Amino acid sequence: MTAFFSANQAPLRVALAMLCSALPAQAQTNTQVYGRLNLGLTHYAGYGPGHPEGARLHSLSSRLGVKGSEDLGQGLQAIFMVESGFSADTGDGGLANREASVGLAGPWGQVKLGFMLSPLDDLHSIAGPGWVTSVTNDNLNGFWANGYSNLFAGGGTRGCVQVAGPDGNANSFAFDNRIGNSIRYDSPLFAGGWRFATQYALGESSCGARASSNKLQYQGQGWTLALAAQFHHHVRGEGLNDAIWMLAGGWQIAPEHYLGFWWQTLRYDNPGLQDLRQRAWGLNWRQSYGAHQFELAYYRAGAGSGAQTPVFSGIYTGADSAAGLISLGWRYKLSKRSELWAHALQLRNGAASAYELGAGGKAGAPGTMGAKPRALALGMKHDF
Repeated sequence: MTAFFSANQAPLRVALAMLCSALPAQAQTNTQVYGRLNLGLTHYAGYGPGHPEGARLHSLSSRLGVKGSEDLGQGLQAIFMVESGFSADTGDGGLANREASVGLAGPWGQVKLGFMLSPLDDLHSIAGPGWVTSVTNDNLNGFWANGYSNLFAGGGTRGCVQVAGPDGNANSFAFDNRIGNSIRYDSPLFAGGWRFATQYALGESSCGARASSNKLQYQGQGWTLALAAQFHHHVRGEGLNDAIWMLAGGWQIAPEHYLGFWWQTLRYDNPGLQDLRQRAWGLNWRQSYGAHQFELAYYRAGAGSGAQTPVFSGIYTGADSAAGLISLGWRYKLSKRSELWAHALQLRNGAASAYELGAGGKAGAPGTMGAKPRALALGMKHDF
């Protein structure tokens, strides 16, 4: 810089140097483009009359996303994420239909605004179904959280209006959600291994529909234990308040051995009738042998109690209305990013229940009542 100033301009050089030192350092930005392609061929069989069987090609949670952070100094970061899901088998998809959020993160935790998964969904990674494919019934009514649906999102559930489930994103009975109009806070990991998360969603509807989800989690000595509760107010209908409580745990016995479990109880308001209630649970065991990993799991949808809701809830009530699902999965890691997988499942409906395998159709469809459908899936996943 001295080449541009003469000796009698020394005060100017000093002033310029002081100005430059006073300016904040340029923020460090980290942006990542990532995605997943996961395709599988599934063969369905074992249904009753009226239900199609045979092979189908499925895209299983394929996605494309952009996420990143900007260093703001003093341990503070701006964070963002835009993730879009698409059907790799057909080319269909939508922008930001998996997440669109922006927020701040620091030593005190992180807070995000936008459209995102709820803390209840975090329990999936501990013990939930959907290990490799969606065929484990987590996307339909009856088992994990009574199904999946987006809340307060474009094309999703409308507050104050009961919509018969399961019907994709219009299933207002489900608790496993991505929720729009949300504010979510995640705490840091406290001493002793505890953390918590809470999310509140403004339904922004005429009847004041809203949702809240909360999680308390412990990690330590190979154990993970989490308790979650989620509440829906006026989501399924004006004046109707529904709730779910879920407990999940996992034990990393050794690097190659993992045992997980989950249990839930849910309740739906039923004015003038007994509230509809159901309990469900599941167990899974994962075993690794080098590049191979196996999982054996069992899930149980209990018989519903109380009265059925005026619009079908996806839960069956009365004697012999429970159902069980046996799942055996295998994956083989070709590399850090690519793997082959196979999945075999057997769903056993009670005589008075009609649950369905994930990606197979809707609960209660022709050929599902009392049926014992089975599926065999083969596929490949690549992360990038």
